[in-house]
Order: sequence, then C-alpha cells, then structure tokens
Amino acid sequence: MTSYGVAMTSTSEDYSASEWTQHSMFGDLLQQKWLLAAAAVFIAGLWLLSRRSAPEEQAARRLVRDWRNVDDATDVRDLLGDNVPTILRPALLTALEEIENVVQRWFRQLEREIRRL
Repeated sequence: MTSYGVAMTSTSEDYSASEWTQHSMFGDLLQQKWLLAAAAVFIAGLWLLSRRSAPEEQAARRLVRDWRNVDDATDVRDLLGDNVPTILRPALLTALEEIENVVQRWFRQLEREIRRL
C-alpha cells in the first residue's frame, strides 16, 4: 500500500517487455467473459460432432448387423437398397468430381486450340 491508502498495481517497470505483453494480453482475455464462453461452446460443439458417426459408417454397421436376418432374395434387395447407396455415396461423389475436373481440362484445351486457329 502506498501512503495514499491505494494498493499498488503492477506496472510495466516490474516486467520485461515480453512478460508485460503476455500479462496484459491474458488480463484482457479474462475480461472478455463472452469470448471465453463462446470458445467453450465452440470446442464442446466440435467435440460432439467428432463423436457422431458418419452416415456411411452407420449404414455399414446396419448392413452387417441386419445381414443375419436375411432369409430370401427380397430381403437381400431391401437390405442392399437401403444401405449400399449411403455407403457408396462418398466414393461416387469423388468420382464425379474427378470426371468434372477432366471435362473442364478438356474444354480449356479445346478453347486454347480454337484460339490458335
């Protein structure tokens, strides 16, 4: 305490430049309670999303689980019809993207050839 009855606070003279920056940044961050709450909610949301299985994983599990209950061709068709499209969807989307890239490349080459004429 000083002679005026006021507690002394830390000043920049007590810290090196690096320590002062770190101390003041941490203090500023702690004053932003809403920012800390938003960061906590964001991290919790990411954690919950990472725990949820992808649709294709769930479909594969259902396919394996329900395969035991297949008795005839109709059951096989129903089981595969419900699960295989979901399982193959990512692969089909990747193949479609690649086809799109190839077609775009061909059109660019064709445009260059037309300009040369």
